[in-house]
Amino acid sequence: MFLIWVSFSQQSIVKAQEQVSAAGKFVTVNGAKIYYEEHGRGEPLVLLHGFGRTSADWKPFVGEYAKKYRVIAWDMRGHGRSGSTDTSKVFLHQAAAKDLLALLEKLDLKKVKAIGHSSGGIVILQAAILAPDRFEAIIPVSAQLNFSPQVRDFIKKNARPEDYYRFNELEPQHGKAKGQLIARQFYHFSELQGDPAITPAQLASIKARTLIVHGDNDFVPVAEAVEVHKHIPKAHLWVVPNGWHMPHVGGGKEADFIRKSLEFLGGEWREER
Repeated sequence: MFLIWVSFSQQSIVKAQEQVSAAGKFVTVNGAKIYYEEHGRGEPLVLLHGFGRTSADWKPFVGEYAKKYRVIAWDMRGHGRSGSTDTSKVFLHQAAAKDLLALLEKLDLKKVKAIGHSSGGIVILQAAILAPDRFEAIIPVSAQLNFSPQVRDFIKKNARPEDYYRFNELEPQHGKAKGQLIARQFYHFSELQGDPAITPAQLASIKARTLIVHGDNDFVPVAEAVEVHKHIPKAHLWVVPNGWHMPHVGGGKEADFIRKSLEFLGGEWREER
């Protein structure tokens, strides 16, 4: 869904927003101009960042993934270099899931593998529910089915818009206007109802091989990950010891995550439950 960026923040850069890279491209989907980058060749692997972040979060991972896959990493609508026609405080993961499916259609990708962190994980789950045949394997990291009381309380106590905007360095990533809107949208998650609202029956419709990754110290309860694992037919659960909301980052976790995720994506994990 989101994160409070603590010890893994990139260096502050004084600029309006992140710049378009040599690998960057734009495509318009559902009225929004979406930025994405491509690296490598092979089967498509889509990478989705968390709320308030950008595709730059995947830089430590892209090099290894691109040795085997055609890596596609986007900036979600209203984030980074992507635009959005919606300026309300209500951000809907359901809309982002439809953006993802529209992007796959634009790129003529019939079936993909995907990894998504936080909001990116929610978007992957919702997209795999809407279009089960589009996804061969998915890895939702620190995702959730709905905003639990614990999460709502965490946001209320720790993420007032002005604090979230400053502490998470939203202006260097997104520019001032988008950064301020993202901060308001994030805080509104403490009140938003009906998104996400993923049911057991919807999870059961997911056809993709699934690896659910969650930190045991995440402010999003581990029970959310257990529930996802319980209802998706071909699912594995990896609870990362001493893992917070970014269980794949910091303290050498990147290398471990890359190794395990590549093994899983490559079909090396048994599917029997």
